Amino acid sequence: MIVDFVPRLTQVLEARSRSALAPDGKTRAAVLVPLLPVAGDMHVLYTRRSASLPHHRGQVAFPGGTYDEGRDRDLVATALREAHEEIGLAPGDVRLLGALDDIETMTSRFVITPVVGVAPHPYAWHPREGEVDQIFTVAIDDLLAPGAERREIWDFSGRDVPIDHFPVAGQVIWGATHRITRNLLDLLETLR
Repeated sequence: MIVDFVPRLTQVLEARSRSALAPDGKTRAAVLVPLLPVAGDMHVLYTRRSASLPHHRGQVAFPGGTYDEGRDRDLVATALREAHEEIGLAPGDVRLLGALDDIETMTSRFVITPVVGVAPHPYAWHPREGEVDQIFTVAIDDLLAPGAERREIWDFSGRDVPIDHFPVAGQVIWGATHRITRNLLDLLETLR
């Protein structure tokens, strides 16, 4: 599967019409969606944000952050810079495949561009202290397995909200990270 996975995914990303959103009062940001070949399977890399951060503490995320007009030539550069700062992934070690559809966050008011790339495995990760508590991977096959994705009603300040999520690898992937993962999986299912 891995032998032809990367060229096929690249072709699908290049051939489709990507949904790019205008920020309209929201902050532009980008994340890197790192794919890694692990023991014959393709995995997705995630981070768990530090419990000491002021926002989204302890949540599962992709490495990424806010576009910096003074430092980043584009949103791909943002994703690569942030991945280097957060997990020590050198930009030159990433094979870029393309971008997924932009997504909006409601509470933090971001428009996020997810950039898909392949990173080597094994790798000497360096999680940024105070920002990243953990780096982990999940096999794509595990994310696509029946029952891997669930919907539950969660209580948010007394309001019941249906939340789609992946409870995997001892973590809960939800929110923007879930939506980006779901968009990736929808594309990957076309490769099967």
